[in-house]
This record gives sequence, structure tokens and C-alpha cells, in this order.
Amino acid sequence: MSKRLPIHINPERAVARGLEASGDFLLEKMDDLRDRLFAPYGKVSARFKFDKNGSRKRLTGHIVGEMIVECQRCMGGLKMPIDHHFQLGLIESEAEIDRLYPGEEPLMIGNEDLFLADIVEDELELLLPMVVMHDVGLCEQHVAPSVEKVPDELHVNSPVDESVIENKRPNPFAVLIDLKK
Repeated sequence: MSKRLPIHINPERAVARGLEASGDFLLEKMDDLRDRLFAPYGKVSARFKFDKNGSRKRLTGHIVGEMIVECQRCMGGLKMPIDHHFQLGLIESEAEIDRLYPGEEPLMIGNEDLFLADIVEDELELLLPMVVMHDVGLCEQHVAPSVEKVPDELHVNSPVDESVIENKRPNPFAVLIDLKK
């Protein structure tokens, strides 16, 4: 296994050599992902292996670590453990997508080098749910739903004004009662 993780890799040469590499990635350096994370950002460790499966080139990897995402309910930090295996089929054209093995995701390669940090960032972004929230009752700050100010005439100890009660919205299903008759 390679001791030093290269920043960018020529995928053709990496596959030909059967390159294996591992290293750490700082989450604060991942611009797109950082916007969805909560400080301190931390880091993840990743292992990569380039090889061939028959005539097909592939990249397999494993990412381990922890991200702190922002809870959409309390806006506090929520630890999200990461233990993610991935398998990418290295393809040169869209026509090769149909020939990928089950479980392989396509990664289009061309004449350019691959940036391993971009691959890690993409995989981590795929792990994030659309809305991140603590389980009910576990938020750091107990945020109450916004409540409109209650008019003085509706307080429990004040006399009831009949006009306020009559102005409540009609039941939208009241029409169905007439139809039933």
C-alpha cells in the first residue's frame, strides 16, 4: 500500500499498477460539503484501490470517520458516523454504463487526472440525507414552534366575546354533509 496519498491520480496508470493508497481528508477543505457541516469539521480517512475486473477498470474505496452536520430543528451539531464502502466503474463513454457490474456506480474518466478529494467529497455528499435532524427530544436546544401572540380577549381568565368565536373558519367538509342527505 502506498504510504503517501497523491493529490491527483492518472486513472489509467493507477489501474495498470494496481495502485492502493490511503490517507486523511480535512472536511473543512471540501467547499461544497462544508456548507452542510457544523464546525469543528474534522476529517475522514479513506482507502482506494485501482484494479481491473476482467477488462473493466474500477476504483473501490472505503471511507471512515465522522461528520458533524447541522440539525435543522435546533441548529446544533449532530454527529454522523461514516463507514462507507464504494465501488466505481471507470468508464470512458456513456455506452459503457450498461456493462457495469451490479453495485458499481459510473465514474467518467478522460485524459485528465482524478482528484481523490473530489471523489471523497462526492461520496460523502451522497450519504447526507435531505433533511438532517436529531431524533425527537434529543435536540441540544429545545426549540418551541413559533406561536402567534394570543389576543387578550382569548385568554382563559378574560370574558369570552361571542363574535370572536363565530369568526372561526367554516369546516371545509360541511359541504359533504349536504351531499350525504
